[in-house]
Amino acid sequence: MKKIQTIPLAALLFFCFCFAQCHKDKTPAPDNPYGLPNATQTGANTFACLINGKKFIAYYNPSNGTGAKVINDTLGVTGQLKAINYFEFIGFSIKGKLSQDLVYTIDSKSMYAILGTDSTCSGISFNTTTSYATRGNIQLKRFDPISRIVSGTFNFVFPIPNCDTLYITDGRFDYQYY
Repeated sequence: MKKIQTIPLAALLFFCFCFAQCHKDKTPAPDNPYGLPNATQTGANTFACLINGKKFIAYYNPSNGTGAKVINDTLGVTGQLKAINYFEFIGFSIKGKLSQDLVYTIDSKSMYAILGTDSTCSGISFNTTTSYATRGNIQLKRFDPISRIVSGTFNFVFPIPNCDTLYITDGRFDYQYY
């Protein structure tokens, strides 16, 4: 008699243990150790990178010019910090055939990157300076004209007059474009 009661109890415990293990956290693991948003391809409206090793995470506000847009054969992407004291943005443009998995390199004719920052290099002034990247690349990971999603990765080098050279690394963007 005891054997009959033990088997259902053991089976019940086994099933409870199995189902308890099936609960999974739906938050994906970070794809970088820096605290940047993951490099997604879903139209999450994110833009982030490291500037000389420090996090730059843009806020999304298309009415303020941040986001992505495609006009004819030109893609424009911009990310801007949300700050009260100063103004800083990174943007780039690719002109020509837009295709995912292609790597676009700075050449000033069909692809360029621009950075606007304060001219004191300390982030405390509205007196801005604009610089163009001298080296860098963008790789489109997704370009979907039907869903209107563009995502990819980027890296740039910006020499800033009277400041240090800025190295933009681990860049990622994922926008629904307009």
